[in-house]
Amino acid sequence: MAQLIDMAEAKTRRAWPQYFVLSLFLGITLIQEAGSIGFLARALLHPTEVAAEPFQLLGGTNQIAKGKFAGQTILAINGKPFRSVNEFLALVQASKPGNTVRVTLSDLSGAAHEEMVPIPGHVYNSTSDVLVAVALNIVIPAVALSLGFGVAFIRPRDSNAWLLLFLMRSFSDVVAQTGYFPPFPALNQAWDFFWANSWSTWMLLFGIAFPRRLPLDRTRPWLKYALVIPMLFIALAQDALTVTWLENVLTALRFRRLLVAGYFTGMVMNMVGVSFFFYSLSWKMRRETSLDSRRRLRILVTGAYVALLPAGFATLRSLALGTSLFAGIPAPVVVYILLSLGMFPAVLAYVIVVERAMDLSIVIRQGVKYGLARTGLWVVRIVIGVTLAIFVRQEFSRKEGANPYKIMGPILGLVLVRRRYANSVSDWVDRQFFREAYNAEKVLADLAGEVSRAVETGPLIETVASRIADTLHVADIVVLLREGAALGTVYSTRPGEPMSLARNSRIVRRLRETGAAQVIDFDNPGEWLHTLDAEELQTLDYMRTQLLLALPGKEDLAGVMSLGAKRSGESWSSTDIKLLEAIAGQMGLAVENSRLLASLAAEAGHRERQNRELEIAREVQERLFPQKFPPLPGLDCAGYCRPARGVGGDYYDFIQLDGRLGIAIGDVSGKGIGAALLMASLQASLRGQTMAGVRDLSALMLHVNRLVYDASTSNRYATFFYGEYEYSSGVLTFVNGGHNAPVILRGPEVLRLEAGGPVVGLLPGAAYVQDSIQLKPGDIFIGYTDGISEAPNQQEEEWEEERFLAAARQCAGLEAQQMIQSVFRAADAFTGSAEQFDDMTLVIVKIAVH
Repeated sequence: MAQLIDMAEAKTRRAWPQYFVLSLFLGITLIQEAGSIGFLARALLHPTEVAAEPFQLLGGTNQIAKGKFAGQTILAINGKPFRSVNEFLALVQASKPGNTVRVTLSDLSGAAHEEMVPIPGHVYNSTSDVLVAVALNIVIPAVALSLGFGVAFIRPRDSNAWLLLFLMRSFSDVVAQTGYFPPFPALNQAWDFFWANSWSTWMLLFGIAFPRRLPLDRTRPWLKYALVIPMLFIALAQDALTVTWLENVLTALRFRRLLVAGYFTGMVMNMVGVSFFFYSLSWKMRRETSLDSRRRLRILVTGAYVALLPAGFATLRSLALGTSLFAGIPAPVVVYILLSLGMFPAVLAYVIVVERAMDLSIVIRQGVKYGLARTGLWVVRIVIGVTLAIFVRQEFSRKEGANPYKIMGPILGLVLVRRRYANSVSDWVDRQFFREAYNAEKVLADLAGEVSRAVETGPLIETVASRIADTLHVADIVVLLREGAALGTVYSTRPGEPMSLARNSRIVRRLRETGAAQVIDFDNPGEWLHTLDAEELQTLDYMRTQLLLALPGKEDLAGVMSLGAKRSGESWSSTDIKLLEAIAGQMGLAVENSRLLASLAAEAGHRERQNRELEIAREVQERLFPQKFPPLPGLDCAGYCRPARGVGGDYYDFIQLDGRLGIAIGDVSGKGIGAALLMASLQASLRGQTMAGVRDLSALMLHVNRLVYDASTSNRYATFFYGEYEYSSGVLTFVNGGHNAPVILRGPEVLRLEAGGPVVGLLPGAAYVQDSIQLKPGDIFIGYTDGISEAPNQQEEEWEEERFLAAARQCAGLEAQQMIQSVFRAADAFTGSAEQFDDMTLVIVKIAVH
């Protein structure tokens, strides 16, 4: 991780010129957007104070385009000759709604006359007008600019990131038109018009370069400039002519024909640029070999078609009729076309951020994506709330009074929609933007409880397979379990003859040796795939295997699970694989326990009825305890449990982890078969959590507590201690769930490990804290259950912890296994012939003296 951080910092230092330019670009954009949004907010909240233009001019002329004075020419305003549109706009901005201006006009016959023209307010007449204004001028530009600048700041040296930024910057100017008159108008207008007019140029370049360059562009990179240079020239020419018209109408009249020709030529070039965008992406999509890349391109192309086609049809219509873009189109259709455009940056954001079309994973973690998505939901809520407030205010400001039905209708509708859809939308965001962690937590929590309670192999496998299929959308699942010398099919979604694998086959040996999932990619096969024989390859092909999972048993593989491709075409992520390995680990143990129970139940039919239940449970429990102690350098480990009734609820375990040793000891309430079953559930829960890679022991105990609670009756619980000893540091990290505090014997000192929380399985919402202790050479860890410390003699006097620890000190020089035998002999000497009423368990770990 430190190396990755150093590399990131080095790249940042090398990219400081790009960051400087980006920061300057962002500053200019934010200043412009702030002014535009502020103007829109004033127009929405105070419509009687913000003035609007009393008439619109025909582009490049001083003629009024429509309305009462359509076709007439403006000669003067307030007695001053009309020479500049910007001067007129500045006059409007300085006025108040209701003020009048004296306009000298020349009618169609050429006669001059004066008119007193009132200046209207910037009024939005309906809720739909407000929604459209907010969407076009705030929401869509915010999404587009956030995507463009966000990706550019993350990848400042990536040309595709800059193309995306230019595309999103120009797109925001295409859709946003608030009527804002900025300071330094000519400079601001030239800047905005350039981006709006060059949108199709960036579309063309982005289509060629994203996500990878067209092969033709790699071999002939100069070819694209045959279109790019004319398109940029036309954009700059339109920009210059438009600004000239705004600053000097008389000069612009001389270039009127050029302006009209540039307008229609620009529309043609826009169509050409957008067409090349779709052609380039469609060509790449058809020839893409990666399912992931093909799916991303399919989403982008489909979404772009839906977003841009309405505007494309409007452009073709205007070219055919020789009119302006939206001339003669009904207002609702214009609104639909403009709002459809808003899908374009949203689709790009989904493909790039969620579907990871650009490698942003080092910087944008899942939590950041989740936060952005949640922020987006809050933005939507705020926009809806503000819009509703403006609507209510407009209703109350009407002269004829507010209509209560019009006010209550939207409010009730909003409440009903929120109650019905708010949670489902939040869940959808969780799945889409944080779906790996969301699904991992949900599936692991659900399956862990079900697997730990499973006692039959068939229902267990069907439950796990159906849950994986539903959650990860996998069509092909095959489960093979060990049967003698082969692994045979016990569950399959593939029709036909069941498949099998020999226990000594290369596939099974590979899974047994590595213990890790194996990704099967025949397009890019790993070295070990080349070692498989024809029959094994045919088996993998028949099962349509893309991922192989080992189902580990006690001493050998319990089985193998084969998963095919996801329906979405996504590849198996590292998070997917970790989750599935954890589930497969629990499943393997559950299968082993289930089969063990089944086989022991079959044997029990030959025994006497009064001993059957006790004997089966005793054998099961003995096999659940460690069959051998881990031979670890520097450690001497041993443990022993002596149940009071053949079977009991005491539990201990040693779990070998990566660089660590897990040490567990517990005591289930009650005795006999019920306690033994809950003890088995406790073991499966702990093993499942450790296989899932949970390093936070307080969180691990929290999960174990919940799983034991779900798997037991209300009167069952367990005291439980779990610690992890790290070989390299000698630190023991632990959590104590209400258990007798294990002790560390360090010479004459006795250190007690008490930190933790309540017993497990009793309170579903219990919290736990972890602690740690530095162990030293010669330290002795002693974990025990109260069956030893409270062992009674015939006079009902308890042995007590003081006598127990004294007995342990007397044999401290022996090996761990010999110490356990010595302590038990001392306990038996004290109790004599008294009956053993409780299970007695002792765990000893000795730290070697170097």
